[in-house]
Amino acid sequence: MSDTIFEEKDDLAVITLNRPEKLNSVKIEQLKELITRLNEYEQDDSIRAIIITATGRGFCTGADLTGGGGRPDAGTAMGMKLSTHIYSRVPFTIASIEKPVIAAVNGIAAGFGCNLALCCDMIYAAQDAKFIEIFVKRGMCPDGGGTYFLPRLVGLARAKEIFFSGEPVLAEEAFKIGMINKVVPNDTLMDETFAYAKRIAKAPTRSVGMIKRLLNRSFDSDLQTQLEFESAFQGLATSTADMIEGVTSFLEKRDSNFQGK
Repeated sequence: MSDTIFEEKDDLAVITLNRPEKLNSVKIEQLKELITRLNEYEQDDSIRAIIITATGRGFCTGADLTGGGGRPDAGTAMGMKLSTHIYSRVPFTIASIEKPVIAAVNGIAAGFGCNLALCCDMIYAAQDAKFIEIFVKRGMCPDGGGTYFLPRLVGLARAKEIFFSGEPVLAEEAFKIGMINKVVPNDTLMDETFAYAKRIAKAPTRSVGMIKRLLNRSFDSDLQTQLEFESAFQGLATSTADMIEGVTSFLEKRDSNFQGK
């Protein structure tokens, strides 16, 4: 069985990390394949939302430090730097593609695994899930975009507390502080994630993608720049079939039937 399972179910793509015996710690070759598949899904008009989840009791515990988690020369400064570049491409790709990406966190999400969840657009978590920015307990610095995404989700002071301590944030607490979107019973995690993904997949995909890009840009833009982005994207939206359908269905007083085009 593959270390990562890629499935297409109707208009959804489901990516499942599949190394349960290793709590889904990842190897560098997995990340390269993940990046390739994500880029393919962005260009595939039949895919309108993406779910990332895992098997077993761990979502992802970061790099596989027992072997394969980095380049062969990862013990050197340059080797670690180049290995980290591969890890960095994952959150950049997830944040950049104009398709919604939903994390279904089934268990422990630690280190890079925690940040893999945080870079997704929505996070559904099982009650037993834990989010651990473990880096400080290994004498390491965070990677995977954690220092970018976490302060934007929970605020700078709370992010410092989480990073400095390296202690687990349980699912209910993560929800209370705005780190994740929803906590669900362990045995209904995938059902509820699929239900949400199905709803978002029925939305106008191009519009959702442009909204995602605008929101992600908003933290780094001044008001004038953001307004200019909005104007440009609104212009692009007028060229989509779904915008025509949205306006037509409103005038005809009926439900919209968006095709993601």
